[in-house]
Amino acid sequence: MEHTGRCAYEHVFDAADETGADESPSVWRCPHPASDGTDRCLFHRPVEETRPAVVTEALREAVEDDARPSAFIGGAFERIDLAGATPASDASLDFRGAMVKSDIDLRDATLDGALRLDRVSVGGAVCMQRLDAPEAVSCRHLQVGDRWVLCEARFDARFDATGFSAETVVATAARFEGGATFRKGVVDDDVSVAEAYFGGPAWFSHTRLDGRLDLGSATCDHRLSLAHCRVRGDVVAAAATVDDGLSLEHLTVDGGVDATRLTVDGGIDATTAAFGGRVDCTGLTARGGTVDFTHSAFDGPVYFDNATVEGRALRFRSARFESGPASFVRATVDGGLDLSDVVCSAESPVRLVEAAVEESVICDHARFGDELFCSGVRVARDVDLSDCTVGTLTFGVEIGGRLDFAYAHVTDAAAFGDTVVHGPARFTSARFDADPTLTEATLDDTVAAYDISVERAGGS
Repeated sequence: MEHTGRCAYEHVFDAADETGADESPSVWRCPHPASDGTDRCLFHRPVEETRPAVVTEALREAVEDDARPSAFIGGAFERIDLAGATPASDASLDFRGAMVKSDIDLRDATLDGALRLDRVSVGGAVCMQRLDAPEAVSCRHLQVGDRWVLCEARFDARFDATGFSAETVVATAARFEGGATFRKGVVDDDVSVAEAYFGGPAWFSHTRLDGRLDLGSATCDHRLSLAHCRVRGDVVAAAATVDDGLSLEHLTVDGGVDATRLTVDGGIDATTAAFGGRVDCTGLTARGGTVDFTHSAFDGPVYFDNATVEGRALRFRSARFESGPASFVRATVDGGLDLSDVVCSAESPVRLVEAAVEESVICDHARFGDELFCSGVRVARDVDLSDCTVGTLTFGVEIGGRLDFAYAHVTDAAAFGDTVVHGPARFTSARFDADPTLTEATLDDTVAAYDISVERAGGS
């Protein structure tokens, strides 16, 4: 190779480009020598003018030579092959703004310095399998035409992929010790972080996935956010663990949600979320905070069977249930259960069986289009069904406080068998379109029953 001086390439960072908003100068000048009588180095010459094998050899020599800079900003590569590489220094490996025609291969590499792939465009795949990166890795606005593989990689500092795009992301069993940001991404197919570990916050907010999101058995020591995400496939969070709150607000999932055996400390915020398929939270354990689905929409069945909510409340205020049951079999709620203003279609019965609520159950102004079935339920404080509408009511509840059924309307049968109310009961202006069954109910305190309306067969 003939060296004729320094490469003439200069990279000008846009003032609005976040990748230049650090210690980097606004204009970067290539430090590598020009090649073959040109004014450009091998890394800044057009790909068609170089041989890939020669560029790869020169790249490895530069990266593994402590005396040579490892910055290739704005470079042009047929491919970047640093599989198994171990740079001699802790200098940053910097490819910001580079164009890669085919693949980037960093499998089994060990990097002592930071890795920068901001605004890199890759026509093929990016492989970081088993990459060991103790310093920060920045992939902001990275564009990957094929798969992005991070399986079993280890990132000791913060991993930032804000604004990325890829066909598929596979990060199974990866370790993000400093947490990870995959915000504002676009993925044409699936994302899998199953069995991954996040030692810091994990942000997937505002990301669009046309496939499936798999968080199964993932561990998050801090907050996990899927806020404002759009997922056209399913979301799997089975057996995942989140230690500092789960953000699902404005999440839209066209498919189903498998959150069986999910464990969350710090509450779940799923306000205004929308779910197109089955939502299965069987065996959920939520500690601290509130599990909040206020204004959420469920187009399929919902299961909170055997769920344990040790926080302040399990809340579905103003939620919509369109198809299939909303089931709370053997659920335990240390706080209150709030179903006020919910709207359930004629295909969505609500079932509380052998459930226990340590505070109150609030269902005022709710619309249960099919059945509200309660059997073997214990409520430590009050139950408020005032102003609600129910198709068929089966009410077997032991209530430690009061029962408020004022202005409620039951359009079919109403049975209060096995009901025990230790506080006052109010049925003022309640309306029953068939004779209610109260013979097995026990009312220990005062009963207000003014203006009850019962429509019997053949008239009132």
